[in-house]
Amino acid sequence: MIKILIVDDEQGICDSIKKPFSYIGFTVFTATTAKKALSIFEKNKPKIIFLDIIMPDVDGFDLLKKFKQMDPGVIVIMVTAKGDEETQKKAVELGADEYMTKPFSFDDLRVVAIEKIEKLLGKSGHMQKPHIFIVDDEAKARENLKNYISPRYDCDITEASDGESAIEKVKEVKPDIILLDIRMPGISGIEAIGEIKRISPDSRIIVISAWKSPDVATKAMGLGAFDYLDKPVDFKVFQERFESALVSIGKLIKRR
Repeated sequence: MIKILIVDDEQGICDSIKKPFSYIGFTVFTATTAKKALSIFEKNKPKIIFLDIIMPDVDGFDLLKKFKQMDPGVIVIMVTAKGDEETQKKAVELGADEYMTKPFSFDDLRVVAIEKIEKLLGKSGHMQKPHIFIVDDEAKARENLKNYISPRYDCDITEASDGESAIEKVKEVKPDIILLDIRMPGISGIEAIGEIKRISPDSRIIVISAWKSPDVATKAMGLGAFDYLDKPVDFKVFQERFESALVSIGKLIKRR
């Protein structure tokens, strides 16, 4: 699971950056001082840092150098209200991997989450091939998902047609992403979620169901599902949610 550290002297800025990344499954830490940031970094070893340049107790550039000395592979994205070319050049020279200028929108952060972090993780060598597990009693539904995923993403795909065999397979494989139907013979998807999360807590479960009930969706999310999508699948929506899940575990590899 990818960990993110956000360092900014304004807690409001930390919270605004944290929100979209927490939503899609990253583990996110925040710090408003250099001392706290270094303590979190040493203890939790985050792979990505959002770092403000202007801090009251330290120069952000000095903190950038410390982070890079402690872990040359850490990805540092500088965040600042200063958008001048000289500041950006200095950040890059000191090892910053990316640069964002305040103010930024929720959509700006989503672009960073899905596009820039994907590229940065790939360059840093953190990207790994994911294992996708499709669980649905309808062969056509499994085929449609597989035919959409295979040409677009470099991954391994396993299939199961019922909840019981899915649970047994999870014990063996520990898949990264599970695309799970609700209505299946024997053990339903809802019944399977809790057991799957017990066996493989880091697996991201995306429920895909024709059962359009807010109560069922709420129950699935409460049991540990990462997301809930309706059938028939809107593949534009599916792509966004699927990629969010993959980015959150550092395993989004698109076929070129």
